[in-house]
Amino acid sequence: MSAAVQRWEEGVRPLVSIVIVLFNCAEYIRPCVASLGLLDYEPLELIFVNNGSTDDSLRIARDAAREAGLRCTVCELQRNKGFAAANNRGFRLSRGEVLFLLNPDTEVFSDTVDELVDMLRDPEIAVTGCKIYYPDRKTIQHAGGYIRDNGLTMHYGADQLDEGQFDEMKDVAYVTGAALATTREVFMRVGMLDEGYFPAYFEETDLCLRVRRLGYRVVYVPGARVVHHESTTTGKYTPRFYYLYHKNRIRFMLKNYSWRFLLDRALPMEERWLDIITPWEQAIPLNKGYLANIADLPRTLLARRRMERMLGAPRLEDTVSEL
Repeated sequence: MSAAVQRWEEGVRPLVSIVIVLFNCAEYIRPCVASLGLLDYEPLELIFVNNGSTDDSLRIARDAAREAGLRCTVCELQRNKGFAAANNRGFRLSRGEVLFLLNPDTEVFSDTVDELVDMLRDPEIAVTGCKIYYPDRKTIQHAGGYIRDNGLTMHYGADQLDEGQFDEMKDVAYVTGAALATTREVFMRVGMLDEGYFPAYFEETDLCLRVRRLGYRVVYVPGARVVHHESTTTGKYTPRFYYLYHKNRIRFMLKNYSWRFLLDRALPMEERWLDIITPWEQAIPLNKGYLANIADLPRTLLARRRMERMLGAPRLEDTVSEL
Protein backbone atom coordinates (compact mmCIF):
# COMPACT_ATOMS: atom_id res chain seq x y z
CA MET A 1 0.00 0.00 0.00
CA SER A 2 1.32 3.46 -0.84
CA ALA A 3 2.21 5.98 1.84
CA ALA A 4 -0.44 8.32 0.41
CA VAL A 5 -3.28 6.05 1.57
CA GLN A 6 -1.87 4.98 4.92
CA ARG A 7 -3.48 5.96 8.21
CA TRP A 8 -0.08 6.82 9.66
CA GLU A 9 2.94 8.16 7.85
CA GLU A 10 5.72 5.78 6.90
CA GLY A 11 7.90 5.10 9.92
CA VAL A 12 5.33 6.40 12.42
CA ARG A 13 4.38 3.89 15.08
CA PRO A 14 1.07 4.81 16.76
CA LEU A 15 0.65 4.37 20.49
CA VAL A 16 -1.11 1.05 21.20
CA SER A 17 -3.34 0.85 24.27
CA ILE A 18 -3.60 -2.73 25.54
CA VAL A 19 -6.73 -3.19 27.66
CA ILE A 20 -6.99 -6.31 29.82
CA VAL A 21 -10.11 -6.95 31.89
CA LEU A 22 -9.34 -8.88 35.06
CA PHE A 23 -11.98 -11.15 36.53
CA ASN A 24 -10.72 -13.87 38.87
CA CYS A 25 -7.89 -14.75 36.51
CA ALA A 26 -5.04 -15.05 39.02
CA GLU A 27 -3.92 -18.36 37.54
CA TYR A 28 -3.38 -16.93 34.04
CA ILE A 29 -2.51 -13.25 34.23
CA ARG A 30 1.20 -13.58 35.06
CA PRO A 31 2.19 -15.44 31.83
CA CYS A 32 -0.06 -13.08 29.87
CA VAL A 33 1.73 -9.98 31.14
CA ALA A 34 5.14 -11.65 30.85
CA SER A 35 4.47 -12.21 27.14
CA LEU A 36 3.64 -8.51 26.73
CA GLY A 37 7.05 -7.67 28.19
CA LEU A 38 8.63 -9.54 25.25
CA LEU A 39 6.77 -7.64 22.53
CA ASP A 40 8.89 -6.12 19.77
CA TYR A 41 6.49 -3.19 19.42
CA GLU A 42 6.61 0.21 21.07
CA PRO A 43 5.13 2.60 22.13
CA LEU A 44 2.63 0.77 24.32
CA GLU A 45 0.45 1.52 27.30
CA LEU A 46 -1.06 -1.18 29.49
CA ILE A 47 -4.43 -0.73 31.18
CA PHE A 48 -5.89 -3.19 33.69
CA VAL A 49 -9.60 -3.01 34.48
CA ASN A 50 -10.27 -5.00 37.63
CA ASN A 51 -13.84 -6.12 37.05
CA GLY A 52 -14.88 -6.98 40.59
CA SER A 53 -12.35 -9.80 41.06
CA THR A 54 -12.46 -11.59 44.39
CA ASP A 55 -9.03 -13.21 44.05
CA ASP A 56 -5.49 -11.79 43.72
CA SER A 57 -5.78 -11.01 40.00
CA LEU A 58 -4.93 -7.31 40.31
CA ARG A 59 -2.01 -7.75 42.69
CA ILE A 60 -0.49 -10.45 40.49
CA ALA A 61 -1.07 -8.37 37.36
CA ARG A 62 0.69 -5.37 38.90
CA ASP A 63 3.61 -7.52 40.07
CA ALA A 64 3.91 -9.14 36.65
CA ALA A 65 3.90 -5.75 34.92
CA ARG A 66 6.67 -4.49 37.19
CA GLU A 67 8.72 -7.65 36.56
CA ALA A 68 8.21 -7.23 32.79
CA GLY A 69 9.29 -3.59 32.91
CA LEU A 70 5.83 -2.31 31.94
CA ARG A 71 4.04 0.64 33.44
CA CYS A 72 0.34 0.11 33.94
CA THR A 73 -2.80 2.11 34.60
CA VAL A 74 -5.46 0.50 36.78
CA CYS A 75 -9.22 0.99 36.88
CA GLU A 76 -11.00 -0.62 39.84
CA LEU A 77 -14.65 -1.66 39.46
CA GLN A 78 -16.34 -2.78 42.64
CA ARG A 79 -18.46 -5.40 40.91
CA ASN A 80 -18.54 -7.28 37.62
CA LYS A 81 -19.83 -4.81 35.03
CA GLY A 82 -19.48 -7.27 32.15
CA PHE A 83 -16.88 -7.63 29.40
CA ALA A 84 -18.18 -4.76 27.25
CA ALA A 85 -18.56 -2.18 30.01
CA ALA A 86 -15.17 -3.01 31.51
CA ASN A 87 -13.40 -2.72 28.15
CA ASN A 88 -15.21 0.54 27.42
CA ARG A 89 -14.01 1.88 30.76
CA GLY A 90 -10.47 0.89 29.89
CA PHE A 91 -10.80 2.60 26.52
CA ARG A 92 -11.87 5.85 28.21
CA LEU A 93 -8.61 5.79 30.19
CA SER A 94 -6.52 5.11 27.10
CA ARG A 95 -4.55 7.53 24.93
CA GLY A 96 -3.55 5.29 22.03
CA GLU A 97 -4.55 5.58 18.40
CA VAL A 98 -4.82 1.78 18.38
CA LEU A 99 -6.85 -0.19 20.91
CA PHE A 100 -5.87 -3.80 21.55
CA LEU A 101 -8.40 -5.77 23.59
CA LEU A 102 -6.74 -8.79 25.17
CA ASN A 103 -8.09 -11.51 27.44
CA PRO A 104 -6.09 -12.21 30.61
CA ASP A 105 -5.87 -15.94 29.79
CA THR A 106 -3.82 -15.34 26.65
CA GLU A 107 -0.13 -15.18 25.73
CA VAL A 108 0.99 -13.17 22.72
CA PHE A 109 3.90 -13.83 20.37
CA SER A 110 6.57 -11.15 20.20
CA ASP A 111 5.54 -9.81 16.76
CA THR A 112 1.77 -9.94 17.26
CA VAL A 113 1.19 -6.23 17.82
CA ASP A 114 3.45 -5.29 14.88
CA GLU A 115 1.38 -7.51 12.59
CA LEU A 116 -1.95 -6.09 13.77
CA VAL A 117 -0.84 -2.46 13.53
CA ASP A 118 0.71 -2.93 10.08
CA MET A 119 -2.66 -4.08 8.73
CA LEU A 120 -4.47 -1.18 10.41
CA ARG A 121 -2.34 1.27 8.43
CA ASP A 122 -4.77 0.63 5.59
CA PRO A 123 -7.68 3.07 6.16
CA GLU A 124 -10.13 0.53 4.73
CA ILE A 125 -9.34 -1.92 7.55
CA ALA A 126 -10.92 -1.14 10.93
CA VAL A 127 -10.54 -4.37 12.92
CA THR A 128 -7.75 -6.93 12.93
CA GLY A 129 -7.72 -10.30 14.65
CA CYS A 130 -5.27 -13.07 15.38
CA LYS A 131 -4.51 -16.70 14.66
CA ILE A 132 -5.35 -18.17 18.04
CA TYR A 133 -4.01 -21.45 19.36
CA TYR A 134 -5.03 -23.78 22.13
CA PRO A 135 -2.40 -24.07 24.90
CA ASP A 136 -0.49 -26.78 22.97
CA ARG A 137 0.52 -23.99 20.51
CA LYS A 138 -0.17 -26.33 17.58
CA THR A 139 -3.95 -26.69 17.42
CA ILE A 140 -5.94 -23.80 16.00
CA GLN A 141 -8.78 -22.38 18.05
CA HIS A 142 -9.66 -19.45 15.78
CA ALA A 143 -8.57 -18.22 12.35
CA GLY A 144 -11.33 -15.68 11.85
CA GLY A 145 -15.04 -16.32 12.21
CA TYR A 146 -18.31 -16.60 10.32
CA ILE A 147 -21.97 -16.51 11.37
CA ARG A 148 -24.82 -18.93 10.69
CA ASP A 149 -28.34 -17.75 9.81
CA ASN A 150 -29.49 -18.28 13.40
CA GLY A 151 -26.58 -16.33 14.86
CA LEU A 152 -24.33 -19.26 15.74
CA THR A 153 -20.73 -18.06 15.62
CA MET A 154 -18.22 -20.40 14.03
CA HIS A 155 -14.41 -20.39 13.92
CA TYR A 156 -12.41 -21.14 10.79
CA GLY A 157 -9.79 -23.79 11.49
CA ALA A 158 -11.17 -24.80 14.88
CA ASP A 159 -9.47 -27.91 16.30
CA GLN A 160 -7.20 -28.35 13.27
CA LEU A 161 -3.44 -28.78 13.58
CA ASP A 162 -1.72 -25.74 12.12
CA GLU A 163 0.03 -26.89 8.94
CA GLY A 164 -0.04 -23.53 7.20
CA GLN A 165 -3.54 -23.95 5.76
CA PHE A 166 -4.66 -20.67 7.38
CA ASP A 167 -1.59 -18.58 6.64
CA GLU A 168 -3.25 -16.11 4.27
CA MET A 169 -4.80 -12.84 5.37
CA LYS A 170 -8.58 -12.97 4.98
CA ASP A 171 -11.62 -10.71 5.29
CA VAL A 172 -14.00 -12.29 7.79
CA ALA A 173 -17.36 -11.60 9.41
CA TYR A 174 -15.82 -11.21 12.86
CA VAL A 175 -12.75 -11.93 14.95
CA THR A 176 -12.84 -13.00 18.56
CA GLY A 177 -12.58 -10.40 21.30
CA ALA A 178 -9.95 -12.50 23.05
CA ALA A 179 -7.37 -10.58 20.96
CA LEU A 180 -8.83 -7.82 18.80
CA ALA A 181 -7.30 -4.57 17.56
CA THR A 182 -9.08 -1.53 16.18
CA THR A 183 -8.49 2.19 15.81
CA ARG A 184 -9.61 4.80 18.28
CA GLU A 185 -11.46 6.70 15.57
CA VAL A 186 -13.52 3.72 14.39
CA PHE A 187 -14.23 2.41 17.90
CA MET A 188 -15.77 5.75 18.83
CA ARG A 189 -17.60 6.11 15.53
CA VAL A 190 -19.49 2.83 15.95
CA GLY A 191 -20.36 3.52 19.58
CA MET A 192 -17.81 1.25 21.32
CA LEU A 193 -18.87 -2.17 22.67
CA ASP A 194 -22.58 -2.74 23.32
CA GLU A 195 -22.95 -3.17 27.09
CA GLY A 196 -26.30 -4.90 26.62
CA TYR A 197 -24.44 -8.17 26.00
CA PHE A 198 -24.03 -8.72 29.72
CA PRO A 199 -21.91 -10.24 31.10
CA ALA A 200 -20.16 -11.78 28.08
CA TYR A 201 -20.38 -13.12 24.50
CA PHE A 202 -21.28 -11.48 21.17
CA GLU A 203 -19.86 -8.04 21.99
CA GLU A 204 -17.11 -8.42 19.39
CA THR A 205 -19.45 -10.01 16.84
CA ASP A 206 -21.78 -7.04 17.14
CA LEU A 207 -18.87 -4.58 16.94
CA CYS A 208 -17.48 -6.21 13.80
CA LEU A 209 -20.90 -6.18 12.13
CA ARG A 210 -21.35 -2.46 12.83
CA VAL A 211 -17.87 -1.77 11.51
CA ARG A 212 -18.58 -3.65 8.28
CA ARG A 213 -21.93 -1.93 7.84
CA LEU A 214 -20.01 1.35 7.62
CA GLY A 215 -17.93 -0.09 4.78
CA TYR A 216 -14.78 -0.98 6.71
CA ARG A 217 -13.03 -4.34 6.57
CA VAL A 218 -12.53 -6.86 9.38
CA VAL A 219 -9.37 -8.86 8.70
CA TYR A 220 -7.86 -12.05 10.07
CA VAL A 221 -4.07 -11.61 10.32
CA PRO A 222 -2.29 -14.99 10.46
CA GLY A 223 1.06 -13.51 11.49
CA ALA A 224 -0.49 -12.17 14.70
CA ARG A 225 -0.44 -15.22 16.94
CA VAL A 226 -1.91 -15.74 20.39
CA VAL A 227 -2.34 -18.68 22.78
CA HIS A 228 -5.74 -18.72 24.51
CA HIS A 229 -6.88 -20.88 27.42
CA GLU A 230 -10.54 -19.95 26.62
CA SER A 231 -13.63 -19.51 28.80
CA THR A 232 -11.74 -19.56 32.09
CA THR A 233 -14.35 -17.40 33.85
CA THR A 234 -17.63 -18.84 32.55
CA GLY A 235 -16.40 -22.39 31.86
CA LYS A 236 -16.72 -23.75 28.35
CA TYR A 237 -19.74 -26.00 27.65
CA THR A 238 -21.22 -25.58 31.12
CA PRO A 239 -24.91 -24.72 31.67
CA ARG A 240 -23.85 -21.15 32.48
CA PHE A 241 -21.84 -20.89 29.26
CA TYR A 242 -24.75 -22.17 27.16
CA TYR A 243 -27.19 -19.80 28.84
CA LEU A 244 -25.03 -16.69 28.34
CA TYR A 245 -24.08 -17.67 24.80
CA HIS A 246 -27.64 -18.35 23.63
CA LYS A 247 -29.13 -15.38 25.48
CA ASN A 248 -26.75 -13.03 23.70
CA ARG A 249 -26.98 -14.90 20.39
CA ILE A 250 -30.72 -14.29 20.32
CA ARG A 251 -30.22 -10.65 21.32
CA PHE A 252 -27.70 -10.27 18.51
CA MET A 253 -30.26 -11.46 15.96
CA LEU A 254 -33.09 -9.33 17.35
CA LYS A 255 -30.88 -6.26 17.32
CA ASN A 256 -29.22 -6.70 13.93
CA TYR A 257 -31.31 -8.80 11.54
CA SER A 258 -34.22 -7.49 9.47
CA TRP A 259 -37.64 -8.83 10.42
CA ARG A 260 -37.93 -10.54 7.04
CA PHE A 261 -34.57 -12.26 7.52
CA LEU A 262 -35.57 -13.38 11.01
CA LEU A 263 -38.74 -15.00 9.67
CA ASP A 264 -37.43 -16.36 6.36
CA ARG A 265 -33.93 -17.49 7.33
CA ALA A 266 -33.14 -17.33 11.06
CA LEU A 267 -36.25 -19.07 12.39
CA PRO A 268 -36.12 -22.02 9.93
CA MET A 269 -32.41 -22.46 10.71
CA GLU A 270 -33.14 -22.40 14.44
CA GLU A 271 -35.78 -25.12 13.98
CA ARG A 272 -33.35 -27.32 12.00
CA TRP A 273 -30.61 -26.74 14.56
CA LEU A 274 -32.92 -27.69 17.45
CA ASP A 275 -33.41 -31.09 15.81
CA ILE A 276 -29.70 -31.91 15.98
CA ILE A 277 -28.50 -30.50 19.31
CA THR A 278 -28.07 -32.68 22.35
CA PRO A 279 -31.13 -31.66 24.37
CA TRP A 280 -29.88 -32.58 27.83
CA GLU A 281 -26.86 -30.31 27.38
CA GLN A 282 -28.51 -27.19 26.01
CA ALA A 283 -32.32 -27.40 26.34
CA ILE A 284 -32.69 -25.78 29.76
CA PRO A 285 -30.07 -23.02 29.23
CA LEU A 286 -31.49 -22.34 25.76
CA ASN A 287 -35.05 -22.01 27.04
CA LYS A 288 -33.83 -19.69 29.77
CA GLY A 289 -32.14 -17.65 27.04
CA TYR A 290 -35.39 -17.38 25.07
CA LEU A 291 -37.28 -16.25 28.19
CA ALA A 292 -34.62 -13.68 29.10
CA ASN A 293 -34.93 -12.14 25.63
CA ILE A 294 -38.71 -11.95 25.86
CA ALA A 295 -38.38 -10.09 29.16
CA ASP A 296 -35.71 -7.78 27.75
CA LEU A 297 -37.29 -7.20 24.33
CA PRO A 298 -38.20 -3.51 24.87
CA ARG A 299 -34.58 -2.65 25.73
CA THR A 300 -33.28 -4.67 22.78
CA LEU A 301 -35.62 -2.85 20.39
CA LEU A 302 -34.47 0.47 21.82
CA ALA A 303 -30.83 -0.54 21.24
CA ARG A 304 -31.78 -1.55 17.69
CA ARG A 305 -33.38 1.84 17.02
CA ARG A 306 -30.43 3.77 18.47
CA MET A 307 -27.98 1.77 16.37
CA GLU A 308 -29.91 2.45 13.18
CA ARG A 309 -29.94 6.19 13.87
CA MET A 310 -26.22 6.21 14.65
CA LEU A 311 -25.03 4.12 11.69
CA GLY A 312 -27.45 5.21 8.99
CA ALA A 313 -26.11 2.34 6.87
CA PRO A 314 -27.73 -0.66 5.13
CA ARG A 315 -28.15 -3.89 7.07
CA LEU A 316 -25.58 -6.58 6.44
CA GLU A 317 -26.68 -10.21 6.74
CA ASP A 318 -23.82 -12.19 5.20
CA THR A 319 -24.55 -15.38 7.07
CA VAL A 320 -24.20 -19.08 6.25
CA SER A 321 -27.33 -21.23 6.08
CA GLU A 322 -25.86 -24.74 6.02
CA LEU A 323 -25.47 -26.64 9.27
